[in-house]
Amino acid sequence: MITMKKKLGTAALAAVLFTIGAAGTALVAGAAGAGEIPAFLKGKVRDASAGGATIERKIDQARADAAKAGGGTAFFTAYEFMSRTRFHRNYYNGPAEGYAVGTKDARIRIEDKGRGINSVSVNGEEKDAPTPTGLLLLFDPAKGAGVQDVNPLDLDQTYEFADTPVYWLGRAENPESSAFLEKSFDAVKDDAHILDNLIFAISSHEGPQARAFLKKTAVGSRPGKIREKAIFWLGNAGDAQSLADLKEIYAKEQDGTVKKQIIFAIQLSKQKDATEELIRIAKQDSSQDVRKQAVFWLGQKASAECVKALKDIVDSPDSESGLKDQAVFAISQLPKDKSVPMLIDLAKANKNPSVRKKAIFWLGQSGDPAALKFFEDVLLKKTN
Repeated sequence: MITMKKKLGTAALAAVLFTIGAAGTALVAGAAGAGEIPAFLKGKVRDASAGGATIERKIDQARADAAKAGGGTAFFTAYEFMSRTRFHRNYYNGPAEGYAVGTKDARIRIEDKGRGINSVSVNGEEKDAPTPTGLLLLFDPAKGAGVQDVNPLDLDQTYEFADTPVYWLGRAENPESSAFLEKSFDAVKDDAHILDNLIFAISSHEGPQARAFLKKTAVGSRPGKIREKAIFWLGNAGDAQSLADLKEIYAKEQDGTVKKQIIFAIQLSKQKDATEELIRIAKQDSSQDVRKQAVFWLGQKASAECVKALKDIVDSPDSESGLKDQAVFAISQLPKDKSVPMLIDLAKANKNPSVRKKAIFWLGQSGDPAALKFFEDVLLKKTN
């Protein structure tokens, strides 16, 4: 399970010497160079990084070695790539005692030895700081030839492989890593878990290949849920190019559910054009449900342009009743110094009875002194 939170540190690789493994492979640890295993990997760790071969050739070597060693058929491979962001494992629960890595139902299982927690967080403040990151892949020939699961590794943590061996592939250049993972994605038919995790892994790569994959997947023939994942991670980049891609995708999209995911991805952007696009959608899209989604996210942004757009929607005689109601709700979600005066104005002067009713309801939910004063004035006028 991958969750989104914040913060982490930098990679550190210390020298360690391992003994001879059960399969007779020499296990040598140190800085993550060719023929060396980094210190964040412990236990049944085997080197498959030498020789300058491709990722696929190294995995073939690992597969042959695992088969020769006997025992369980499953094995892991791990390599380092350059991520566009920083990863940290178990941020909210303090320092870990180390992580035990195993498999369960053809899935990677990473557990904090002290608490059993398996989560990864992303440092939002340093999204644009490319960082060396580990990538763990699970293979089980008994269940198929391809990748069974994939999970990022925080290089500041320690991972112990007690039962299922891991083969260290060394450092992979991002174009090759992205291409390999995309090929793995194309080979998966309908396993949503591995498809989601591959999308996440590819989206984490620094470089244009990852963005091109996300855009292609977003408009491809995969089920809507898979396309929505690609759209989310495209929006997560938050830069001008990702916003341009999302606008282009939106212009051609017909599925209302996918459109709503694009709207969510757009609102993640800090670009000024993102607000302008939300306003455009809120006013012009042919679907009221889609427009209501744009209105909702305008209410969460609370910028001056958003506030004006919400007021325009409420005041416009052309806006449907449901859209007006959604705009009133969005106004109620603004900071109280903005929302309460606007709601009072709507409750007093708007010509639409439904708008006035909704404004009064949300004023009652606000608990604000100005709202209480408004109700006192209204009740006094009624009783006098």
